[in-house]
Amino acid sequence: MRIKNGLIAALCLVSPSLYAHTGEHIDYSLSSGLLHPLTGIDHLLVLMAVGWLAAKQGGKAVLAFPAVFLALMAAGALLYVYALQIPFVEALIALSLMAFGVLVAINQKYHSTILFLGVSFFAVFHGYAHAAEIPTDVGALMYFSSLMLMSLAICLTGGILALQTGKRINTLFSLACLSSGLYYLAAA
Repeated sequence: MRIKNGLIAALCLVSPSLYAHTGEHIDYSLSSGLLHPLTGIDHLLVLMAVGWLAAKQGGKAVLAFPAVFLALMAAGALLYVYALQIPFVEALIALSLMAFGVLVAINQKYHSTILFLGVSFFAVFHGYAHAAEIPTDVGALMYFSSLMLMSLAICLTGGILALQTGKRINTLFSLACLSSGLYYLAAA
């Protein structure tokens, strides 16, 4: 049990900053895109929650949930590219943490699919925020592609953890999402 609790603590310590949407990236290369989802608890928790929910649902959801979320992230990035202004993006990202925290706590398979599809629209705001941080004079496609690749890896990791842990860790993960969301909402 100590290993599982240590894993939760380690996930919180992986991120050097608590909030990844600071706009302070200097290098927008392949490695920067790969590392960006690891630079904020908001990224880690939401992406892990997607994988967590997919694993709990099982079946086709194992691939469908991450695919839907990542596709909607790409759609959000395109909204930014085409200069659509979305207000309160950071607050909406904070709400997404809270929504996914609630979903992780729900143990009913049939309701989870419907609820997942309902809250997946938050992925648009995550993609929008990522695209907003990319300067126009860099290889945005390389950066965003590597960011999406790492996002998929984090989703898969969340799924593996969901399958390897019990109800107590599920509750702790849900609480981590909810409390982080409340913190970010207060800061937004």
